[in-house]
Amino acid sequence: MLSFRQLLCFILSLLSFLSVFYSVGKLGVFLATPILRQRDFRHVLLSSLLDDRSLLKATLFSLCFNSVWIVLFVIQHSAMKAEVVKRFWRKLGLEIAERSVYNIASSYCLLILLKNWKTTQSYQLWYVEVESSPVLWWTFVSAHIVSWIVIYGGSLLMDLPELIGLKQIYYDVNDLAPPMSYKSRELRSFYGRLRHPSFVGLSVVLWITNSMSLDRLVLAVIWSIYMYLSWNTNKTDLEYQKYQLNRKKVELTHVQE
Repeated sequence: MLSFRQLLCFILSLLSFLSVFYSVGKLGVFLATPILRQRDFRHVLLSSLLDDRSLLKATLFSLCFNSVWIVLFVIQHSAMKAEVVKRFWRKLGLEIAERSVYNIASSYCLLILLKNWKTTQSYQLWYVEVESSPVLWWTFVSAHIVSWIVIYGGSLLMDLPELIGLKQIYYDVNDLAPPMSYKSRELRSFYGRLRHPSFVGLSVVLWITNSMSLDRLVLAVIWSIYMYLSWNTNKTDLEYQKYQLNRKKVELTHVQE
């Protein structure tokens, strides 16, 4: 029989699961869908944009408005990982729900960003016409699909149920220690510096687009810098990954024999 605390944490873990997959799915569609120029679209040069004060004001307003939601996501994503927040959940006796609440908050910050996003198409760094070329269309879409498959596969390797928050509830219900305590010291240290798989995959979905408008550029730049600064892996982590890769190769070789 589940206690009230365990039932509450279980509900939060299910909400975390649904929120993550829904918000990431929305983000994937938002980033992967090729952009088509509207009939009333008026492309301008950067020099023309700077000279047209009304257009410049509208563009800057959209960029600032979008930046608020981008920074909100970054702040939430970092602040809720702080040790003081984790101590708060431990004091409430809800430490097993900490990961679930973190995911829920991240998901809703992401959904708020997507819902309030303002596109600025007055100036574009590059634009590739894909409407008349199915090959080009599917080239961009396929690049995103492959990248998300890599990201999802990396999440499975990094223990997806634990990342979502479901595993913590399962272990608590069965009177087991937290899942992280069963991982090696090297892996716990690695997770402390890298909790998202595939820097390359996420970079592809941010930067590979047929239309790099100013709003997409701001999103790509801020999130790329955030990933680069947050994922501070070191030489020890690299050696650990090499060791695990060689270990898997040996195990697969024995299985095949």
